[in-house]
Amino acid sequence: MQDFVYEQQRQSVTEEWSDEISITILAAELDVPRVSYRIYYSNDNLTRRIFIFRGNCNPAETETMLGLGFVFAKDGDTENIPDQSVEQQHDETVI
Repeated sequence: MQDFVYEQQRQSVTEEWSDEISITILAAELDVPRVSYRIYYSNDNLTRRIFIFRGNCNPAETETMLGLGFVFAKDGDTENIPDQSVEQQHDETVI
């Protein structure tokens, strides 16, 4: 059994999440009818982690997942999703 995680970030909550990794793509790459997944979001909604559970993961599937940019999930990965630091821009008027 293996859990994999993929992290995505966006600059603004109005920006759409990238669909570079989708469940359809994963199912096709792994040659399976369906993929079990969970998604967790940071409090600021600018970071999300996609977790894929592979109950009977073989070496070829592991290689495929790692090749797609996933990494092995570790304990706490669902709880320690960092909020992004937001840079504030200041308009300064010079007189």
